[in-house]
Amino acid sequence: RRTARERPRTMQAVTMNTTLGLGLGLRARARVAAKAKATTLYGARVVGKSSISVPATRKATRPSPVVVRASAEPLLEAPFKGIKDDIAGRAPVYLDDFKQGLNGKALASVCFLFFAALAPAIAFGAVLTGATAGMLGATEVIVGTAIGGIIYAIGCGQPLSILASTGSVVTYTAILYTTCMQYGLPFFGTYAWIGIWTSVILMAVAVTSSSNLVRFFTKFTDETFACLVACIFCVESAKKIISMFFNPAISGTLALSSALIALVTLYAGLFLSGLKRQPYGPEAIRNIVSDFAPTIAVAVGCAFASWLTATYGLSLDALSLPASLAPTAARSWVIDIFAVPNWVKLAALAPAPACAILLYMDQNITTRLVNNSVGLKKKAAYHLDMFWLSLITAATSICGLPWICASTVHSITHVKSLSDTKVNEATGREEVTGVIESRWTPLVLNILIGCAILYLKPILGQIPMCVLNGLFFYLGLSAMRGNEFIERVFMCMITDSKKMPKTHPLSAGNDRATDLGTLKKFTYMQIACLGVMWWIKGSPAAMLFPILIAALGPVRIVAGKAGWFSQKDLNNLDEQVETDPGYVAA
Repeated sequence: RRTARERPRTMQAVTMNTTLGLGLGLRARARVAAKAKATTLYGARVVGKSSISVPATRKATRPSPVVVRASAEPLLEAPFKGIKDDIAGRAPVYLDDFKQGLNGKALASVCFLFFAALAPAIAFGAVLTGATAGMLGATEVIVGTAIGGIIYAIGCGQPLSILASTGSVVTYTAILYTTCMQYGLPFFGTYAWIGIWTSVILMAVAVTSSSNLVRFFTKFTDETFACLVACIFCVESAKKIISMFFNPAISGTLALSSALIALVTLYAGLFLSGLKRQPYGPEAIRNIVSDFAPTIAVAVGCAFASWLTATYGLSLDALSLPASLAPTAARSWVIDIFAVPNWVKLAALAPAPACAILLYMDQNITTRLVNNSVGLKKKAAYHLDMFWLSLITAATSICGLPWICASTVHSITHVKSLSDTKVNEATGREEVTGVIESRWTPLVLNILIGCAILYLKPILGQIPMCVLNGLFFYLGLSAMRGNEFIERVFMCMITDSKKMPKTHPLSAGNDRATDLGTLKKFTYMQIACLGVMWWIKGSPAAMLFPILIAALGPVRIVAGKAGWFSQKDLNNLDEQVETDPGYVAA
């Protein structure tokens, strides 16, 4: 054991050697010794909790600050090393990814996610049609999602991540079209070259293992970002129903009926999904009904809508699919990228980094949320995932299809739908006992999405949009379940610490017991970050949204280094403080 006087000098030496990357014996011995306490996290080795203690005689008027210590692995690695390591980690379980998906739970997940993924794709297509004057539409979104999703499901490292076009990508594309029209640039040629340069940047990220930067994100970032996206789903779904009451072209009876249908769909999903936590009936049947709850809820909503329309003669808006598989604009499926001037090819490099940051942040934060899910046993593969995303981005760019990346709500819900759970009798909280890590679900899901245009239009065209609005709200609520940030938001309304929920991990008497005042301060900081991101996403500065997501990590680090919270508080509230990126008391 080192003495207090030796410790600073030793830590400084280790940090210097790690930073400079010297291949000296001292660094080698330090890394060998660290393996005894290392734990595998995010596909990288990270040192476990520090054994350094602060003398009891030390007094302070404020919490001890925390400082970042050197990570056990470098942020950048030799070319292709990260990809090779990911392949080596996932190859032995590749066939098992398919074997695990042959069960009813996977089928239920596909049925649920089919509706949850197809309807937003059509909605984003409608937005793109208006924003690009008919250059892009629902056909491109569906085709891009289906083809990209199939390729990703087969080749990626983490198949539980679901690729889709996101609101950020749609906003970026709309701004790009406006810019092209303003300066008289060919839209598709410019779009293709920006996508190609973006693909090159993402490939460089994959080759150099730059996704290691994700280790600087903690639960603070995960929970805040997941809460934001889940809230967007709930708010947008509610807005579509509420706006009907203020539309003079829509009768009050139709608006009220649409709201009732959405609520019936939502309530049916929530009630049926909760059956597995009830004591009534055989457990096997309750579990099956709970797994298929979203699909059954859609059927219940459609039946209720059919009864209302037959009784009161209502005319409800239904899901509208493209008439054919042809592009929205009169063009071929492959863009002639050499038809644009050479200066446009080079100028397209300027906006590419912003697009790359957008895809990088959406992809890695969502994949990190998936990889951190309780119950997963297989190795993460950030660099292999980024490699395939780069290739998919290049392909969609050349074909004039919207860019796609891992969708947060769909991916989180995908994991939850494949999770086995049980209720802890002591705490009353639901705990995950295992997750089916399958490639079948995303593969079959995207095949069905691609076939929707060709073969499923007569059936899908009968589903009212208000039913899908209820499903979207259910989707957002499902993504919120288990988010500790949201639980702490409600706990902030407690004024007496003695009235905190006894079974909550942060309550007195539990392993992570935290002072109520500290809990509120940490939660208010997250709420402030959430509020800023919510404001920015709807403002003219929406293009800065990816940068704000990236800033969550530094905000969290500054909060620790500034001494706003003690080491113990950060361990309790964030949990990963000493393992990623690693903090020790100053």
